[in-house]
Amino acid sequence: MSWQNFILSAVIRRRQRGTMKLTPEHRFKRQRKFMAMAIGKPNPAVTSKADKISGVAVEWLVPKGVDSSPHAPVCVYYHGGAFIMGGMNSHRQMCSQLAVDANIAVLMVNYRLAPEHPYPAATEDAVAVYLALIDAGYSAAQIIIAGDSAGGNLALTTLQKLRDEDQPSPAGAILYSPWLDLSHNSESFTSNSHSDVLLNKTLLDEAVAMYAPNISRDDSRISPLFGNVAGLPPLFIIASGAEVLLDDATRLQQMVEHQNGNSTYLEWPKPPHAFPVMSQFLPEARAALKQSAAFINKHIA
Repeated sequence: MSWQNFILSAVIRRRQRGTMKLTPEHRFKRQRKFMAMAIGKPNPAVTSKADKISGVAVEWLVPKGVDSSPHAPVCVYYHGGAFIMGGMNSHRQMCSQLAVDANIAVLMVNYRLAPEHPYPAATEDAVAVYLALIDAGYSAAQIIIAGDSAGGNLALTTLQKLRDEDQPSPAGAILYSPWLDLSHNSESFTSNSHSDVLLNKTLLDEAVAMYAPNISRDDSRISPLFGNVAGLPPLFIIASGAEVLLDDATRLQQMVEHQNGNSTYLEWPKPPHAFPVMSQFLPEARAALKQSAAFINKHIA
């Protein structure tokens, strides 16, 4: 474990202990406010441009000299935040670094958040942006989709929906610490309850109650781990061995292998949940982004 990870994990743990003393409503407001802040500076080699696609707010992050017009490769990124927080500011720094490492345009999707917009708003926005790119002339073979935590959920549900509706699938998908089973019955919720400095069952249960209050938590529409994973494009999955969502990642890997699918799984022993997002601080995160870039460059036509 790097010294940076040791210090950052200690800071996060202390902050989360204070957060858990708040009422659920106060906790939600505090966390959403924090996630709305600009966290880190984007890589200076990248230019950003706000846009709207199918009515959904997006932001292009394009390395200087890289083509972002139709027929050029693009990585569509769905941010994390438990479906109730997060956005461009929380993920711009990491996405800009991924854009530079892979030398590719990254399109961040600012999908609608719960509780103002519960399920299926986020899923509808995720799929709509992807299909709009296809309609605009982008080739599915030139698109990678990616996401962390809740964004990893959106990436997998998008793949399943595209497959089920006979729409062209992207060349592959990257999932960082994906949140895939919203029933929260996995063993890692117990075994990693003390080692996860960022998440716990209480926080995630509160988020589910806002995101999908009227849907069974084992419904595959919100918990894609209960859905069919056959016939998906190549997956690249990264998780931390210390997080409560570890089993979501390992179970997905095992399910894809059982279906003779194509999936690569990498696990770091001790960083926080969704640690690739913390590339400004952690060498482990920077290494994960470089490996993600290699996956992108391998599978983009």
